[in-house]
Amino acid sequence: MWAGMGDYVLISPDANHRASLIYVGEPPHGDSYHKLTVDGNRFPGYAWGCLFAYSKDSRYLALSWMEKLVERKTVVIDSEARKYFVLPEYIHSFNLVWPALHSTSQEKKYEFDGSEAWIAY
Repeated sequence: MWAGMGDYVLISPDANHRASLIYVGEPPHGDSYHKLTVDGNRFPGYAWGCLFAYSKDSRYLALSWMEKLVERKTVVIDSEARKYFVLPEYIHSFNLVWPALHSTSQEKKYEFDGSEAWIAY
């Protein structure tokens, strides 16, 4: 999904999870950024207004994210456990086929193996 330059509500494939994006602004030469709420819980930092992907089972949401202005990282949110993991390398466009996040534009991939240090929010 693509969402930018406005307010959006992203609904998971099973319709049990919602990610709400509230437009905040735009840095110079960049996409819009948004306050993010996942299932009614404020998520730290800001979501970039670009690409988003839910896993087929609706548990995980991947997006471009910044903890502070202005940086760009890729984060995967576990909507059920209310925790997230920041990937060690940024991936711009992606597909989320659990347990892997695959780049759609480069030969990059992150495979989750259970050793990740997830952060509660």
